Amino acid sequence: MGHDEKVGRFSLAGVPVSDVTMGKLIEAIGRRIAMPAGTPGAFVVFRDAHGVVRSQDDERLRRAHHEALLVCPDGRPLVWVGRMKGYRNIRQVPGIASMEAVCRAGADAGWRHYFLGGGPGVAERLAAAMTARVPGLQVAGHETPPFRALDEAETAAMRARITASGAQILWVGLGTPKQELFMAEHAPHLPGTVAMGVGAAFDVNIGTIPRSPRLLQVAGLEWAYRLAREPKRLYGRYRTVVPRFAMLAAAELGTDLRGTRGPERGGI
Repeated sequence: MGHDEKVGRFSLAGVPVSDVTMGKLIEAIGRRIAMPAGTPGAFVVFRDAHGVVRSQDDERLRRAHHEALLVCPDGRPLVWVGRMKGYRNIRQVPGIASMEAVCRAGADAGWRHYFLGGGPGVAERLAAAMTARVPGLQVAGHETPPFRALDEAETAAMRARITASGAQILWVGLGTPKQELFMAEHAPHLPGTVAMGVGAAFDVNIGTIPRSPRLLQVAGLEWAYRLAREPKRLYGRYRTVVPRFAMLAAAELGTDLRGTRGPERGGI
């Protein structure tokens, strides 16, 4: 596994962020799926400010980002940092929007999708919703894993089910950091698949959780919309994440200015 060599990336507080657009994401998935049979599976992370901050205190999570095929800027602040670092063509690539975009892009090629995660019945409802939304979508399977860690027998059985299904895209909705650690552990053992850690996209795409208005998305204020909807759950997180991310970004950009470092087209 490792970062797609055809996609540039930059470092943000030790977290690699890919220089992508939605089109580049789809191209990278296609390249990976086209690799020879038996190629170890890969995975894609959709990263926001919360994940960058959390990675500072979680070595396993930080390492998972470096093992990913791509780390897409799910949050607009990551795009702003990327552009200030010289990546003028980078775009926000949210996990929520990527789900339908990737499903549509692979429909003609017959990409097979497996939905794993969410609460009871969510993965099944999501598979049905995406099938209705995307004509010709190939659903290989769906399941909701237990919230506890899997034992050895359960791990082997899950991997066998996914492999036997012929899945090529594995949608994982477990939330950060669980889904990133899950993908880093299991993707290498699922040949021919690309796992996509999209978290709340499961609930958003079946209408259980509404997404913020487009104007707030463009302004980079989607976090504020979520905070207004769930203040008790999110206030403590954002009170810490917002100022800490701002300090991390400022330190990163300050380092670039002192070193007059330009865009990196290879590794970090």
